[in-house]
Amino acid sequence: MNQIILASHGGMSAGVKDTVEMIYGDLPNLYAVATTRDETETVTQATERLLSSFSPEDRVYILTDVLGGSVNNDMLVLAGKHPEITLICGMNVCLVLSIVSVDEPLSPEELEGVLELSRGQIINCTELLKNAANMEEEDDL
Repeated sequence: MNQIILASHGGMSAGVKDTVEMIYGDLPNLYAVATTRDETETVTQATERLLSSFSPEDRVYILTDVLGGSVNNDMLVLAGKHPEITLICGMNVCLVLSIVSVDEPLSPEELEGVLELSRGQIINCTELLKNAANMEEEDDL
């Protein structure tokens, strides 16, 4: 089974989890951990606790928010200790939706396709609208 852990600073991971579950319903293999100001358990401890509860056959995807941030750095250390982890930085809803929609581990090629699709969701919509308006004006001439 694929296990997906969303790891972030503050409430981002919980918010993304909530958004994804609004679309898919309750997902027993989707988890959120975070570094917070008033934490009683570190993000590393929370992730280690989750990892210990998974089956050895499970494939684990950890998605983090900021490359080089403390959460991502902590998860890099864990990934070095746990070969079943695939660590991905740059979490967005499209990425999470794509990963939760598959039951089997993603091949490297499939994962790259998912990452490319997720990157493509980052668009300056204001420029998109301006370009569309300019094209309409040109068509009217």
